[in-house]
Amino acid sequence: MVYLLFAFAGLYSILWTIGFVLTLRSPDRILTVPVLGMFGFVGLAAFAGMKTTEAMENPHKLTAEAYSALEEGMSPDNVKALFGEPAALEKVYNLTRYHISMPKGVNRSLTMKQRHVDRIDASLKLKIVGEPSEANLRRGEGLGAPANAERGGLMGVEIVLIENENEIRILEGEDWNYENDMAAEDVAVAIAEAIDSTESWIATAEDENNPNMLVITPELEANFGTLCNEGACTVQIRPATEAEPVAEGEEEPEPDVTNAIRIRSKADAEPAEFRGGEEESYVWIWDEKGVVLDTDFSHSDRIIVVAFTKDVVVSSVQAGLGIEAAAKSGDDG
Repeated sequence: MVYLLFAFAGLYSILWTIGFVLTLRSPDRILTVPVLGMFGFVGLAAFAGMKTTEAMENPHKLTAEAYSALEEGMSPDNVKALFGEPAALEKVYNLTRYHISMPKGVNRSLTMKQRHVDRIDASLKLKIVGEPSEANLRRGEGLGAPANAERGGLMGVEIVLIENENEIRILEGEDWNYENDMAAEDVAVAIAEAIDSTESWIATAEDENNPNMLVITPELEANFGTLCNEGACTVQIRPATEAEPVAEGEEEPEPDVTNAIRIRSKADAEPAEFRGGEEESYVWIWDEKGVVLDTDFSHSDRIIVVAFTKDVVVSSVQAGLGIEAAAKSGDDG
């Protein structure tokens, strides 16, 4: 638009200047009108020239061409090369004003008020339940009794942690020991230390109100975020003694596992899956205000919203670029 204004003002400046020169040659000349016309259009041409210079020095970065170059999997640096620096994460936008919504496939915790969420590693909670007793208690109940369903103790219990087919065994009597009169919270500390000594796992007490509850999270980067979800990582409580073999056709007995260690309020020998992992995600936004005197004929405000997960583009949406305001993602292009 600014180029058209500059051309229009320049042309009429020339015409009024010619009119002024011809008026000077006329014997009955009246200079007021041509002088006003000439100076008016010369001033307009100067103003248009200034705006043209500004537009050329600050061209639009939010264009249909730049947006078409945006691809899934791009790094943040490559996206900045297309659109420049994004708006501060603290800046709040109302996307409904542009008739668009959040890009598809982003972390559900992301909102226009919270455009960045940190990585959350998958975890599993393990609870120690029981009363203190003497170690190696062969009869009676308590944490010092054998680790079977009848006694409900911890002697000889085995905790097996599996991550991506790698197995780590934490065995009472080898990796930690139940001492006389150890309370549940003391056992939790001992098991946590044994788990922490491995290269793959970290175990911490949930909080001071639940000192007998351990939260186990992965320590290896290969299992951060969502990578430990969906069965990739498990914890299993195994009986202290192997079950007797059964004859062909007979039913296998229930695993003789202690109820002193519970996962999600249950005590069984089935592998329990880690849950709750989320990747670091964030949304960047660029916007430009539409003005009359710019380098195109669009007066619309422009906005581009790009979602990242694990520092790569996963989807985006735009408005005001003169193209269909549809979301761009790996599924729909």
